[in-house]
Amino acid sequence: MKPLHNTGTRLRALALGAAIAAAVPAAAVAQGTQGVTDNEIVIGTHQDLSGPVAALGVPLRDGMVLAVEDINAAGGIHGRKLRLVVEDTSFDPKKAVLATQKLLTQDKVFAMVAPLGTAPTQASMPMILERGVPLLFPGTPADFTYTPFHKLKFGLSSPYGEQVRAQVKWAYEKLGKRKFGVLYQDDETGLNVLRAAEEQLKVHGLTVVERASYKRGAIDYSSQVARLKAAGVDVVILGTIVRETAAAKMEARKQGWPVDMMVNVAGTNSAIFTIAGAETMEGLYGQSQFLPLDAAEQPPAARAVVERYKARHGKHPEDGIIFGYTSVMLFAEGAKNAGRDLTVDSLVKGLEKVRNWTTSFAASPVSFSETERLGVRATMIMQARGGKFVPITPPITY
Repeated sequence: MKPLHNTGTRLRALALGAAIAAAVPAAAVAQGTQGVTDNEIVIGTHQDLSGPVAALGVPLRDGMVLAVEDINAAGGIHGRKLRLVVEDTSFDPKKAVLATQKLLTQDKVFAMVAPLGTAPTQASMPMILERGVPLLFPGTPADFTYTPFHKLKFGLSSPYGEQVRAQVKWAYEKLGKRKFGVLYQDDETGLNVLRAAEEQLKVHGLTVVERASYKRGAIDYSSQVARLKAAGVDVVILGTIVRETAAAKMEARKQGWPVDMMVNVAGTNSAIFTIAGAETMEGLYGQSQFLPLDAAEQPPAARAVVERYKARHGKHPEDGIIFGYTSVMLFAEGAKNAGRDLTVDSLVKGLEKVRNWTTSFAASPVSFSETERLGVRATMIMQARGGKFVPITPPITY
């Protein structure tokens, strides 16, 4: 089968990342531990704050900021305050490479924490690892965040493949679906979803009835939805992110097509209700390792974080703050385990000690080890009901 994504664009971005990485080898780092002083630890991240995934990137950043404030208010990490440096990529891999170059060489960050997106992270990863900087908990469920094994890579998101395979299996067994279609973003993010759907359908003796792709940043999905509708699919597996998930449901409703749709964690976000309205999104199946912010099971500590956000921003936060907050708190857990003598090696060992860890928000517990670099594999299937996502299964793994 011919590749369905823009290989040239992705390879050029990766080549640019490798070229810059070569210009700033690990040996170029000044003596001592970069980003660590007697009083401070500097961490960096790149997010989409102005592009097509800003609905996820902005709250993710805000969650990181809240976590930094909580850590510092509690005295920091072994007496050191945490400082976060954020760069905007607009979800553009080339901008992610340039942002990463700045963070590594000018800001001299100790670790990259929760950079957002498959393509931006994949483009910037070579130079991060080449410089000997930990790449922690990228905001993408792509497999490359934890495999092949690299001592400096730690993943926090249940992989796309495992999510989608569990999703397809559940739709086949519990919903009786037989005619699967796939709507996916034309890059590695969407292709992960497409491949996993095809693999799981093969287990059930089925194939994808119809597939339709769109370019990153697209705003019109009329032809793709019409194509899936004409093929008579009875469920659409979405390889979409927040805005695109809302747009797909809006377009299906516009075309009078009440088909079931299922999206992984990339689109399971309360922002979709703000974009499209609760009525339009009703019935959408989602998936996440985190319970939604407004879930009754959220502990008091989570509600306290939400109230602080509301007091500062004058509005209720989106679910994206959970991943940002959790990522920084997980970094802090590893750094605390590392002790006062904080180096890259001691941080790695500190993270490897994390077992069944949870933070303020209700979520699947996190564990790492000397051989395991993916912290979470279990996710819950949810459904949009009355303007919020409601869990309809316990945490499941493929």
